[in-house]
Amino acid sequence: VNFSKINIKNKIGVDPQTGGTHRMTSDEFFKQNNSSFDFIFIDGLHVYEQVLRDIENSIKFINNNGVILVHDCLPSKIWHQTIPQTHSSWNGDVWKAIVKCRTMSKIDTYTIIADQGLGLILNRNNREILELKNTNFKNLKFKDYYNNHKKFMRLINESEIFEILKK
Repeated sequence: VNFSKINIKNKIGVDPQTGGTHRMTSDEFFKQNNSSFDFIFIDGLHVYEQVLRDIENSIKFINNNGVILVHDCLPSKIWHQTIPQTHSSWNGDVWKAIVKCRTMSKIDTYTIIADQGLGLILNRNNREILELKNTNFKNLKFKDYYNNHKKFMRLINESEIFEILKK
C-alpha cells in the first residue's frame, strides 16, 4: 500500500510473495543488483540474521548521502519480539540488528520514535559508537533491551531527523 503511494521515477520493491516490482527474496535481489540507491527501506523478515544481512547488503549499494530506514525496531512488549512469531503484532528481533549497527564505525545509526520504531542508518562515520562488552548480539535478551533501550537504540524524535541529516 505504501509503496504504491511513493511518487518517484525510479523505485524498486522486493518481496517474494506480494507487492513491489521484483518477486524474489532480498538476498536474491542483492546478488544480482547493479544499481545504487539514495533510499532503501527494510521491512521484510523480522529476524535478526536476515535484517542484518539486508542492512549489510544495503550498505554496499547506498549512495554517499543515502539513507537506509529499517521498520519495526522498537518492540513494546516481550511477545512482540519473540522468535518465532507468537503474536499478531510482531517486530521480531530487528532491534538486535540496530544494536549491532550502533557498534559499527562506518555507519551512523539512530532510532526514530515513530511507527513501531524506524532505524535510521546513514552512510557516514558513526558519531556515537555504542561500546558493549557483550558482542553476541543474537543472544541479547528482551531484558537487555528493556533496561538499556535508550542507550542501545539512540532514540530521536521525528522533529530531529532533518537536523541529523544536515550534520
